[in-house]
Amino acid sequence: MERDYLEPLNGTKLHFRVRGENPKNPYLLILHGGPGYSAHMFYPWGKSLEKTLNVVYLDQRGCGESERLTTATMKTFMVKNLLADIEAVRKFLKVDSWFVLGHSWGGMLGLEYVAASPKFIRGYIHMNGLLSQPLSQNAIFQSAATQITQDLKSEDPTRIERGKRLEPYLTIGPKLPAGTQRMLSAMQFAMSLPELYYADLKNQAGYQKQITASITALKLAPSVLYANEPGFALAQNDNYATRTAEPLLPKISVKTLVLHGTSDGVIPTAHARRVASGIRAAKLTLLERCGHFPFAEQPDKTTKTILEFAR
Repeated sequence: MERDYLEPLNGTKLHFRVRGENPKNPYLLILHGGPGYSAHMFYPWGKSLEKTLNVVYLDQRGCGESERLTTATMKTFMVKNLLADIEAVRKFLKVDSWFVLGHSWGGMLGLEYVAASPKFIRGYIHMNGLLSQPLSQNAIFQSAATQITQDLKSEDPTRIERGKRLEPYLTIGPKLPAGTQRMLSAMQFAMSLPELYYADLKNQAGYQKQITASITALKLAPSVLYANEPGFALAQNDNYATRTAEPLLPKISVKTLVLHGTSDGVIPTAHARRVASGIRAAKLTLLERCGHFPFAEQPDKTTKTILEFAR
């Protein structure tokens, strides 16, 4: 089964693909990161789930193949609308209940969704998921300082140059007041230092090739992978730069798997432990020598753990 949809739902056009081998199997919704990335980054790995689960690859509004945001629609990118979008997709597909996987920013959105709609959730998977923007910003600044120190001690001229270029900003970013500028400063470090995301940069290159092959096969342009507007819109409309989902944790009663790569310099293991300890029915599984993208660095263990959880 492979079904491709672009449907007018909840005031926008939402794109989602459903892939699986048996319509009677349970459904799994994937909530991608960003805000601004797309579900396409999960396509290569998601195949490993599709024999057992019907995987719903949803491009959040303004992302991927969904209708992109414009000046007029930027104001619609809010958590309450994203939650309504998810419910609109579930009702369209006539799914009574499903598993939900939230990765990175999708983890924060996933916590919001399962707290608001528990009766539609068979289980929730929080994969290197965001808990708190302020906590994550602090972690990025700390991880960046460590990496830059290593760069400056390196014998590699490229790394030395990178360290010298970034070091002055370490005295600026962490001192910025809470808000959008501080968040953007943290993200600049994160985007400049892929080591914060990957335990082994070879895994980044390898998985990126798989994503490129996947979107090429679908005859899509690379621009489908990322949109700038959602992140800026959420910061403006919903205080994303200071947003935290921690108060939601005691309200979540569905069975939960907190799956986390321990080498993540953006969302450290301590944050995963806070999620697991805050949700009554949560189980914590840690993947060693794995960064922010378990499906790219340890795909087999990630698949095995999720399928065992979904039994």
